Amino acid sequence: MIDKTSDIVLIHAYLSDEERKSVCHKFIKQFKSFGYDVIITSHLPLDKDTQELVDYAIYDKDNTLIDDPALKGYLIHYAYAPDDEGNPVPLFNIASREFFKNNTIFAVLRLLLAGVTYAKLLNKKVIHLFDYDGFLPFDDELIENSDIILNQEKQAVFYERETEHLDIEHWGERRIRHWQIMTLIMSCNVDFLYRRLRMYPNQHLKRMITQFGMQMGEELLGYVLGISYLNKGENTFEENIEIKNLEEISKKIGFEKQQVYTDAEFPWICLAKDPAQDGYRFFAMAPKGTIHVKLFYNNELYSAFSCSDWGYRTDYFAELGLNNITIHVNDEFFREYDFTDPGTKTKILMHSIWTDAPQQ
Repeated sequence: MIDKTSDIVLIHAYLSDEERKSVCHKFIKQFKSFGYDVIITSHLPLDKDTQELVDYAIYDKDNTLIDDPALKGYLIHYAYAPDDEGNPVPLFNIASREFFKNNTIFAVLRLLLAGVTYAKLLNKKVIHLFDYDGFLPFDDELIENSDIILNQEKQAVFYERETEHLDIEHWGERRIRHWQIMTLIMSCNVDFLYRRLRMYPNQHLKRMITQFGMQMGEELLGYVLGISYLNKGENTFEENIEIKNLEEISKKIGFEKQQVYTDAEFPWICLAKDPAQDGYRFFAMAPKGTIHVKLFYNNELYSAFSCSDWGYRTDYFAELGLNNITIHVNDEFFREYDFTDPGTKTKILMHSIWTDAPQQ
C-alpha cells in the first residue's frame, strides 16, 4: 500500500448547475477511492452535499473577473475545408478578444493560492491540482509525479498544450509562442507553489499581459510558475521542473478533461478588419448548442440565421457607407459596432484579427 499522507488533491470549482456538480462529485469520489485527502475551492457557495464529499472546503466570494477587452486574451478559431481527396485545407483563422465573456485567470490564481495555503497549513508536501470537470480512471500518474517531486528533487510536474518558441512561423508570420501550462492537471511541491503564487501582484501581471502578448490564462500561468523566457530576464526562472505534453499523457492515462464547456452559453461573434479589402469580416459561431442570430446593417435587418455546435457563419461589409452593425442573439441585444464613433475602428483593430490562410 502506497503512503499518500504527504499528498493532497486540490480541485478548483465553479459548480453553477447540476451538470457541473455531478461531474465534480464523480471526480471527488474517485480521488477518495484512491486514498487522497481532497480540498475544494470555489467562488460560488458550496452545497452541503459537496462539502461532505471532501475533506476541506474553501469558499471565497471575491470572484475577480476581468471584462476589459485588452486583458481578456484571444481565442482563435481555425477554419478548414476538405480538398478533392478529403484532406483538410486551411481557409482562415479568426482571433478575437470578444469571444471571452470574462477573463478568469486572476480568480483561478486566487483559488489555487487559497488551496495551497491550506495544504501548507496541513503540512502536506505534494499538491495535485485539477479543474473540477475531469476524471482519472487510476492514479498511477499521481504516484509517479509524487516520486518525481519527493525523490527526484523536482519542484513540479506541469502539462503543456503548447511549448515555448521564441521564433516560430505561424500562418506565414514569425512570432513568439509562449508556454501554455494547464490548470487541468499539475503536481507541485507545496512550498514551491505557495511561493510562486504569492510572487506577483495583479497589476504587475496585467502589465505583462499587455506588454508581452500573453493573451491566454494558460500563457500567463507559465510566467507565474517561473518557466517563461521572461522569467530568465528578471531572475525569477525556476529550475528542476518537469514538463509533460498534455495530449500525449491524457491518452496514455485515460484522463478525461474539460467535460463541461466553461462558456457554452457565450457565442463567438465579432467584426474584424479585412486584411485585403476596405471593409470588415463578420464571424459568428456557437461553441455548444444553438444560437439564433439577427444581423442589422445600418439599422435594417440584413440577415437571420442559426448556428449549432461549432458551426459558423461569415459575411463581408464594405467600409463605404457603413454606419453601424447591430447583433441580436436569441432575440436579445448582444453587441453593436457604431462606426459614427471615431473609436470603433481602433477597437476592432485591437480586439479581433482575421488572417486568410497562406496560398499553397
